[in-house]
Amino acid sequence: METSETDQLAQLLGELRAEVHSARQETNALRRELIVTKDHTDELARQLLQSQASQTPLPGSGSSVPAPSSSPVQVVLPVTVPLAPRERFTGDPKRYAVFMNQCRLHFLCRPRAFANDQSKVTFMLSCLSGSTADWSVPLVKQDDPLLRDFPRFQQEIEKLFARHSQGQALDNELLSL
Repeated sequence: METSETDQLAQLLGELRAEVHSARQETNALRRELIVTKDHTDELARQLLQSQASQTPLPGSGSSVPAPSSSPVQVVLPVTVPLAPRERFTGDPKRYAVFMNQCRLHFLCRPRAFANDQSKVTFMLSCLSGSTADWSVPLVKQDDPLLRDFPRFQQEIEKLFARHSQGQALDNELLSL
């Protein structure tokens, strides 16, 4: 090997050593930060457990607050009730009550997902199929205010299907809208 190649390799080796040293310093700093964060988290968990232990359970709640322990805090995620896949609503007036019941169950079991009127209306529109889904096209296309007013939307859809249950043909009614 020539001297210049040896010098280049020595220079590269020196650069690599410097990078490794820098990476070790960063790793050690992150470890120290992680230890401080863990200690802080443990302290917050201890304070939370003490606070919960000092609270009086609501009458009739039937639940007691667990006593503080030295074990790590367990994060409890909200339980999601598994629901059967929703049935698509084709406009059959005999199935309307079932359709509404399925929607209400979804709203009840997932209150955060359906926290506003627009999310409820959107969900219901996504459950429509066939000529019933065709009824919703102008609403969405025109960004109808009905899309953000669940009580009014529910009244309108109920009016539509109440008339059909009295013997009027659904397709004729939808075509006249």
